[in-house]
Amino acid sequence: MIDLLSSNVLKFWLQDGSWFAIRPSGTEPKMKFYFGVKQGPEDEGEERLKQI
Repeated sequence: MIDLLSSNVLKFWLQDGSWFAIRPSGTEPKMKFYFGVKQGPEDEGEERLKQI
């Protein structure tokens, strides 16, 4: 699922509940990336983070 928010942010939701977002910097000519992963049993969060 992709959300386009009113603040020029694209947020992508993955099937496992993880997400990442992309937005332009307000002060510099660059893009900023944000991400989050859901921690699963047996510390799967680290592996999910590497995949994203």
